[in-house]
Amino acid sequence: MKRLLAPSRIAVLAILLAAHPLVHAQASGADPATTGTPAPKPFEELDTNADGAISKDEAAADPALVQLFGTLDKDADGRLTAEEYADYVPLATD
Repeated sequence: MKRLLAPSRIAVLAILLAAHPLVHAQASGADPATTGTPAPKPFEELDTNADGAISKDEAAADPALVQLFGTLDKDADGRLTAEEYADYVPLATD
């Protein structure tokens, strides 16, 4: 005859399964306090050519940034300075 799982084992299994999305979100860089929205990348990480600005091509690494690029690019030069990007970080974490 098969043994049923003890209630304590079922509880442990349920906790592990419930925690799995949180562990995955933290490992992937997502902010677990939100619904899986990735945290904004540091300016230096997006500025891959280290010229002091984020181009539209460099911004492509962050889909949410691409959508707001025109709004954030205050001087409309097609590049985001560190100051312009600083306006994006609070928006992305709200």
